[in-house]
Amino acid sequence: MLDTIKSCLLVLCVLVASAWSSAGQNPPAEELLTAAQVRSLTPQQAARQLPVKLKGVVTFCNEGLDSRFIQDDTAGIYFLGLKTNMPVLTAGQMVEIKGVTGPGAYAPIIVSSSIKVVGEGSLPDAKPVTVQQLASGQEDSQLVQVRGIVRSVRIDQQTKQYLVDLVMDGERFTAFASQIPATQPEELVDSIVKVQGVCSTLFNHQRQLFGIRLLTPGAADLVVEQPASVNPFDIPAQDISSLLQFTPQGSFGHRVKLNGTVAYAEPGTAVFIQNEKAGVYCHTRLHTPLQPGDQVEVLGFPATGEYTPILEDAIYRKVGDGAAPVPAALDLDEILSGTNDCRLIQTTARIIERTLRGHEHFLVLEKNGFTFNAYLGLDEKGLGFDAFQNGSDVLVTGICLIERGSGWQGVEGWRAKSFRILLRSPTDVVVQSSPPIWMQFEIGPTISVLLAVILVALIWIVVLYWRIKAHRVQNA
Repeated sequence: MLDTIKSCLLVLCVLVASAWSSAGQNPPAEELLTAAQVRSLTPQQAARQLPVKLKGVVTFCNEGLDSRFIQDDTAGIYFLGLKTNMPVLTAGQMVEIKGVTGPGAYAPIIVSSSIKVVGEGSLPDAKPVTVQQLASGQEDSQLVQVRGIVRSVRIDQQTKQYLVDLVMDGERFTAFASQIPATQPEELVDSIVKVQGVCSTLFNHQRQLFGIRLLTPGAADLVVEQPASVNPFDIPAQDISSLLQFTPQGSFGHRVKLNGTVAYAEPGTAVFIQNEKAGVYCHTRLHTPLQPGDQVEVLGFPATGEYTPILEDAIYRKVGDGAAPVPAALDLDEILSGTNDCRLIQTTARIIERTLRGHEHFLVLEKNGFTFNAYLGLDEKGLGFDAFQNGSDVLVTGICLIERGSGWQGVEGWRAKSFRILLRSPTDVVVQSSPPIWMQFEIGPTISVLLAVILVALIWIVVLYWRIKAHRVQNA
């Protein structure tokens, strides 16, 4: 009997010790009380749904953007709203949020179970940050302040927010604003502005940052510090070939004006203009139609292109009519020299192949043993290059686009790695001579037909042989 009692006591001690050990390894989760505590968790820790009770100021809330942020004395953080009975939240409200942690898709978040507005507060001071700080991702969900040059302003029809594209220290990002300090959006372009807003991170499915946007809480959070010119087209024009050339005094980052003749235009996408010496690609969102030969003034922001400078966020206006530019007839060496980048050129070549990549029709061309491409956006009739035959010698006209390659050298004899030709229509390819008649047939189908004929002939020979043999047997 005594032995039985001792055994029971021993088992009980073991169970108590085991329970005590388990409690030491997995102590009850303590309630997290600050945003910094939540943000310090790893994704695996945050996924354990640790309890959170947080009091802070709403820095931004817009259900259309699925964006809600709160900031306390330690940090800012994103939170998920309630599925039902979600209160209407505005920036500046003091709220109390209860819920649990979540890993989020980039940084840890709060999954709220209750949200209570407890009064009115004031937004914390926005932290001035650099491009490097924004790019690091550490400022995610924080109220920050930046200065930049406005590149474009447009309205997102879905959210009814103004999208203000800014450039700061060469990096581009977008500020979302419900109101702007201008009567018309275009008045802000080329202004220097100060913006404070919540840094919202753009990320991929591997939790990796690829961009940021700023979400401004109110109308006073976007301030013009240096307004743009009231009449921007009144600034002096500069020559196309002078873009991004060295100058002791300059205002890099602001718009410039160019005059030129339209060589090619895709409304809403691109306009190529040129003069006697140079050409330039202008990226634009304007849909005003243009024709080759139109004389235009273009305003845009200079930037480095593949080889020659380009204009970004360009706007333009037609100032006169004119004849379409005459393409420069060039040989291969002249093209690869790079001096006719973004200009209308003309050269001869032989068609090697025709193909379709997405919505673009491509010709693979060969000239003096050198292979290059000519391409065409999907034309209205959908004809593409179906009418052309491989092996044809053609005269090609289009915009020359130099592919610099990695072996650039600042010497007279340098030549580009390759080039492409942007065609304006299928009529920019003119057949000068067709391939010999035997090359106009597809080799694959021709061989198939020949093999089929040979097979039928063999079968017929075998059948005929057995018929003759059977006839001889019958007559024997």
